[in-house]
Amino acid sequence: MQNLDQTDHRLLSLLRENARYSIAYLAQKLQVSRGTVTNRIAKLEDEGIIRGYTVELRPENELSNVHAWTSIVIEGNMTLSVVKALRGDPCVTAIYDTNGRWDILVELRASSLEELGKALERIRLIKNISKSETSIHLKSYM
Repeated sequence: MQNLDQTDHRLLSLLRENARYSIAYLAQKLQVSRGTVTNRIAKLEDEGIIRGYTVELRPENELSNVHAWTSIVIEGNMTLSVVKALRGDPCVTAIYDTNGRWDILVELRASSLEELGKALERIRLIKNISKSETSIHLKSYM
């Protein structure tokens, strides 16, 4: 299913809006049968297009109150091995490939500054990371 059709795109859009929509609701919105929705979701999951589902909390209910970003420079062509090591850290919530002076940007969440500090210590020990810089989220303007 490399070529997604209009129905697939609309289904993905609805699931991004709320991954808990019922199959019946999705079928009604897409004007297809419930079986079609179930089959399409299964195919999207099987092909790795849908990789998982998550819970989004309001900021005041966030279990991990400290939010930070670490910019990283990687030695040589070792990005994949560094990314693999980072994925195993419980504080790492996302990893982004970037351009410019940094190779990757890592999003971190921790329950305290102490936990964030421990995560940064672990990150600094990962082989082939030559430089990093961390910014802590202090305030949102939205």
